[in-house]
This record gives sequence, C-alpha cells and structure tokens, in this order.
Amino acid sequence: MSEEHPEVVRPTGRNGLPDMSRRNFLAAGGLGAAGLLLGGRAGSLFESHLRDVAKARVASASKVLGLAPAQMQFYSTYNNSVGQTYKALDFYETVYSRAPNADLFNIGLVRLNNNFKLVPGAAQSWSQTSPTTWEFKIRPGIMWSDGNELTAKDFVETFRYSADPKHAWDFSWYWSGIIKNYTEAVAGKAPLSSLGVGVGKDKYTFVVTTEAPIAYMPNAMLYSYPLSAAGLAKYGNGLYNIDPATCITCGPYTLRTFDPTAHVVLQPNRKYTAPFKPYIQYPIAKIYSGTYQVPLFETGEVDTVQSAPPNTQDGSLYKSDLETVKTMPKINKLPVYMNPQDFRIYYVAFKTKKKPFTDPRVRQAFAHAVNRQALISSLLAPVAVPAYGYLAPGYPFAVSKPLEKYTNYDTRLAQKLLADAGYPGGKNFPTTTLSYPAAEVLSSTLTGSVVQALVATWNAVLFNGNPTILLQELDNTTFYSKMEAHPTQLDMAFCTYGMDYFDASNMLSVYKSGGRHDWDNAQYDNLLAQGAAQSNPAKRQEIYTEAQTLLTKDAPGVFLWHGLYAFLYWPFVQGPALAKNDLGYDGVEWPGYISDMPEQLWIGSNYRSYPRAGAGGLI
Repeated sequence: MSEEHPEVVRPTGRNGLPDMSRRNFLAAGGLGAAGLLLGGRAGSLFESHLRDVAKARVASASKVLGLAPAQMQFYSTYNNSVGQTYKALDFYETVYSRAPNADLFNIGLVRLNNNFKLVPGAAQSWSQTSPTTWEFKIRPGIMWSDGNELTAKDFVETFRYSADPKHAWDFSWYWSGIIKNYTEAVAGKAPLSSLGVGVGKDKYTFVVTTEAPIAYMPNAMLYSYPLSAAGLAKYGNGLYNIDPATCITCGPYTLRTFDPTAHVVLQPNRKYTAPFKPYIQYPIAKIYSGTYQVPLFETGEVDTVQSAPPNTQDGSLYKSDLETVKTMPKINKLPVYMNPQDFRIYYVAFKTKKKPFTDPRVRQAFAHAVNRQALISSLLAPVAVPAYGYLAPGYPFAVSKPLEKYTNYDTRLAQKLLADAGYPGGKNFPTTTLSYPAAEVLSSTLTGSVVQALVATWNAVLFNGNPTILLQELDNTTFYSKMEAHPTQLDMAFCTYGMDYFDASNMLSVYKSGGRHDWDNAQYDNLLAQGAAQSNPAKRQEIYTEAQTLLTKDAPGVFLWHGLYAFLYWPFVQGPALAKNDLGYDGVEWPGYISDMPEQLWIGSNYRSYPRAGAGGLI
C-alpha cells in the first residue's frame, strides 16, 4: 500500500494530535458535505477528484502529520481469550466467536463517525421508498480481491446465509421481526428466497423490505458487513476468510496470519478500491489468556490498553487500576481518555411473574434502596455514572432527570413501599437469591465486590440487617441459560447490556414482551412500535420519553449505573479518532476501528521516544 496521506492544516494539538481543519480533513477523505449530498456517478467523480488532489500533496501532508514510515504503521492491541473461542473473522459467520481484527475484509453499507452520526460506507445514499421499503445505493467500483465487484447481490446472499437454518447464525435474533420473513426463514418455515432482501432496478441497488414501518433501518445497517457472494458459493460458508490463501476482501486489509491462540495479523489489501484508505498498515491483535494488560502496555508490547469489556477477566483500568497507573513512572503522566463505548447499562433484573416481585411496590422499594453515588464512589469511579433509567446520557432520546424521582436513593420511601406491599420491616419476605455471572459483567473480583455491596445495602435498609437476600455465583453459560429461559429461572439477576446500534429502539427493546426478561407491558410494547415507525425526531422523543418513564416507574429491574471506558495510548498513537467528540468524550469511540476510524488513526514519527516492542516478526 502506498503512503498516501491527505493534506491537513493546523498541526498542533493535544499530545501532538494535529488540530485538523474539519473541512480539509473530510474533503480529503471523500466524506465532505458535498460528498454526502451527491449521489450516483456525480458523487463518485467528486470523491475521485478529491483523492487525486490528496495524492498530489503527499509530501506536504507527511511533513504536517509527522507520520512514522510505512513499516512502523502497525497497531498492536491487547485481547483476552479467557472464555472465548475464536472461530471466524466475519460478523455474518459468527458474532460471539469472532476473533480480534474481524470485519475489516469488507465495508458495511453505513459507518459511524466519532459523534455517532451515520456516514456513507459501501452505500453512498439511502432512502425509504415506502413505509416498509428501504433502498441502499451501493457506490460503484468497490472491488473484491478475487476480481468481482461489490454489488447488491453480495448483501442479498449474506443476509440469506444469516437466515439459513443450516447455518444457525448466533445473532439471528437481531433481524427477527424486522426483515420480512426473517423469523420464518430462520425457523425453516419459509424459503430463503422469500426473505425481504433483493436487488433493485440495477445491481447497485440493495432493497430491504420490513415487517412493519421502520424508521431506524439505516442505523441498524451498521451491521451489514457483506460476505462475498462468490466466496459463499465456492466455499459454502464464511470461514474462507481465516486462511490467507482463500481470503476474499473488499476492505482495506487482507489476512496475513490467523492464530486464534496467539495473534491475528492483517496486512494491506493492495487491490483495495474504496475511498476509505487507512494509515495503519498492519493491525496486530495480540491474544493473551488472562494476562494483566497494564504491564504489557508499560513495556510497549501493546500500543493501547482499555477498561475490560464484558467477556474478559483482566480488570484493567477500573478504579483500582487507574490508581495503580498513577504510581507507574513510565505511564503516570499519560492522559486517560474516557468514553461510553456501547452506552452500557448495569442492572438487577427481577422475576416479575413470581411473588414477591409481582408487586411493583416491592420492585420500587429495591430501586429506592440503592445509593448509586456511594456505590460508584467506592468501587467504580471514574468509569461509571448513576443510572436512573435504562438509557445513558448522550444516547438518542435518553432522559434522566425526570426519572430520578422513581428510583432515587430514599430509604424511608423504600421501607414504606415494602410495608405497603405487605412486608413491614421485611417481615414474611421470602429468602431470595441474587445470582450473578462469574466474569461476564465486570472483572470477577469487581463483580463480587459490587454484588456484595448491593446485598449488604438491601439487607440493611429493607430487612433490618437480616440476611434475606443471598448471593449465588454461576459460570457464565449457566447464568445466561437460566436468566434467558422462558420462564426465567433466576429470581434476581445482576446483568448488563450494551447497544447494538445507536438508536433508542435498540436498547429499549430489551424489555419488550417476550424479550430478554419476563416483564410484559402492552402499553410499553405499543410505545416501542410507535417509536420505531415514527420518523419525526420531536415526536419520537415524546414517545420514547413516555416509554422510559413507564419502564423506570414500574421497575422491572433496578438500574444501577452506566459504564464508561478508560483508555491509555502511547503518544505516538495519533489522529482525529482520539479527539473529543460533541458529547465531550475522547478516545476511539464505539464501534472502534471497524467504523470510520481507519482513516483517522495513525502512528506518529515520535514513536522512537517511547517503549515499543516492535512487530516481533509478525509483519
């Protein structure tokens, strides 16, 4: 891959980060205002012109950015394999068993910028042509490495493959009830040809037909990473991308090495024709089995570390870890970047169809008996903010202040609600177990501390210090199989959920009837249906405010806190991807490098001033 870098201006900023002109940066990347508005050939020609201009200014741009040479443009990340089985590198092959550096062999129809705004991806435009039909116009000229062009057929075959019961895709629930006939196809009750996806008036028009009017379809299409139709036909599945010899890519990278126990290394796709060209030449995912990541960062083995997300046990960069970092001379002066990633909610869910939790007053009592601020201050700060509703501040249509009165810390009100429900002072309340997974929600140590604090508070406030609420730790598989069973087998469950796409319809649907939990409310379901069909933002806000109020007031769960993620980067990791966004968050935002980050992150020439172990023979 050639070293082609668009010209930018104002090269000084935070920690060497160029303070880039928004106009010049977007234009050089082919995503300026005109590029967003133009469609068809006009848009393609405009983007081509901008790329030509960028090529003519390579030398100047390299001096402005202070880029490291191409052989040093590798980006090493930490990945914990504990509890993981890495089988594939493509979303539509498997979601939950994808290896690190997945989804970089293709381009989704849409992408997100660091302000969580949709920007064009493989689709240069999209429109709702009827209440139940959406059309996505694919930009011509994106080529697969096998010589085929990316067209609507690739998306059609990918979606059909996802719904094929023989494939048994592990994320099929995502499109169930959304795409026409998807649920029936997954169950084997309708042919794949009846699925609501197809080719429109030309090979570049991908048409999606929905079960009902859906206003948020473009947001949901963040997850539209296509497999190659030719690859699926030839190999029968998406596993062809775990072998460098058979990898078929239309994205910026191709596979160099796939070792799911040690590392996954990508290299430039020299046949790449899309406009989103990355600076990083070699994404290197280093895989460890439970190794604590901060020392690896300190010695330069990896270029960044972050808070441990769910599914890991390393626990890095939580409260105690950030305090430890302050004592480490090599890294204690580095800025801590903070952002919400998937706007995750941590909460305790009730079995609402079994006494005593059939009574909303009981559930409300538990909600009012949690001192969120004290919990966060003692165990979680600064990587948490109090949750008074299911949606985090900054998430679309979220409200918080109007909900506080239904769930704020108020011991007298909590005790009164429990007494009104027939359990004065906790008398005659049955012994109840709060179950939690061993490592899924937080690090295992921190999870234990949090649930112990919750139980101690509830027993003290509601039950006069009696051990009425007990604790049970379960392995992850057992916990989720019991929690998600119908009916649920857990009376109380400490759990978490993060968004799949950036719209209130996603997060709020967790409490839809027949969903993850057993709470059923027809009024709530009706509000969600109205919100999904409504395209007017003001009206959607009214609908979703009412839905959030209803959910919080009825308290099918105790909403505890919204998670934040802390990041450390060596100062040679640079680019607009790290800058503060409109919400005041910084660092690489969700969904990470797979969205519009490749052209907004690079390695600076100052890498020699800091520990860096090198690529270790991986490139």
